[in-house]
Amino acid sequence: MASGSPAGAIEWFRLARRHLRISKGNLEIGYADAAAFYAQQAVEFALKALQIQRTGRFTKTHDLSQLAKSVSAPPRVVKLAALVAPVYVGARYPDVGGPRINRSRAEVTLDAARRIVRWVRRQLV
Repeated sequence: MASGSPAGAIEWFRLARRHLRISKGNLEIGYADAAAFYAQQAVEFALKALQIQRTGRFTKTHDLSQLAKSVSAPPRVVKLAALVAPVYVGARYPDVGGPRINRSRAEVTLDAARRIVRWVRRQLV
């Protein structure tokens, strides 16, 4: 499957949904940092799936706000993307000064990720 094909978009979206499940599982066993990281990845994969469907390619970035804007997401989705974005650094690099990832932060991140992925799903139909 080529990443720029419609089938590529479906595969990227499938991975986004998988990352949401991984996030939920990590939250349930108490790994807040892993839950937040996989929630962020779910958003990134979902938005890139939509880019692929619309343009045949995706932007090589982790900037979720930029990705959301690139697919003409409504302001509420761009705002959710901005809320999720910082956990990429906070979950991967605990000594860099990103946000502290605790259970509460991970729950908020997962909820925002679910909303974004749901919005993307409606766009892909």
